Amino acid sequence: MSKRKRASLGKTPAGADQKSGDEAAASGADMVEKDDMAHVSPDLLAGSPDIFAPKWNEPPAEPSEVVSEPVVSEAVPETTTEKPNEPVIAEPVESSPIFAPAAAPPVYPKAMAERRPGGGSSGALGIVLVVVGLFALGVVLFGVDLTQYGWPLFVIIPGLTLLVVGFVGGGQGASIPGGIVTMLGLLLAYSNSTGDWPSWAFAWSLVVPFGVGLGIYLQALRDRDLVALKRGRTLMFVGALIFMIGFVLFESILGISDMDYGVFGKAALPGLLVVIGIILLVRSIQRSRRANI
Repeated sequence: MSKRKRASLGKTPAGADQKSGDEAAASGADMVEKDDMAHVSPDLLAGSPDIFAPKWNEPPAEPSEVVSEPVVSEAVPETTTEKPNEPVIAEPVESSPIFAPAAAPPVYPKAMAERRPGGGSSGALGIVLVVVGLFALGVVLFGVDLTQYGWPLFVIIPGLTLLVVGFVGGGQGASIPGGIVTMLGLLLAYSNSTGDWPSWAFAWSLVVPFGVGLGIYLQALRDRDLVALKRGRTLMFVGALIFMIGFVLFESILGISDMDYGVFGKAALPGLLVVIGIILLVRSIQRSRRANI
């Protein structure tokens, strides 16, 4: 090797020294900047998520959010359904004390109505006893003989007294027994005076239901009760109709009493047919009017 080459190898040029100085300064600045930055070791990076992984691996958290949303929405209707049930349960509890006092008042008038007939009947009975006692006292004092034909008066007078008491204010508790007893006394007086005792085979209908209807009818006239008035007329009509049918059967046909009733006995059967025909006509007319209405 020549001396010139060896000299060139042992010496570095000036430009090279300048470049190496600049690179050292730059590397020193880089080192200053790297000292301020955080250093992460490879061990820490081993457990970190892969930022370069595809996006479809990340959204497993989204279904949890979707599931949580309907849970909240389901809780809302449960609270709303409980609210309308509260007033429904409270309504019967509040309404129960309202209807309870409404049912109580009708009990008192019924109790009073049940007590009135008892007091009226006892008062009517007392009046009847007083009247019968005075009548018997007069018969004894004046020496009137009622043993043969006058004894039915002891039945007729109490019956008439009950009718008067019921008409004045005693009610049906006095008027209905009064009608029955009065009709009974009249029939006894007829049978006792004529000796027609076999007529009781059909004459009983003048006691019941005719006597019952008479008491109801007289009481309805005083009270101006149209329903009771119609009921009384119906009972009296039924009693009279039974009497006519029995009279035709037992007297006109069978002749059980062997008595001559004159024109009444002869006209009983035709009159009964006429009455029955009129009843059927009236009922047919009433039915036709109801059907037209």
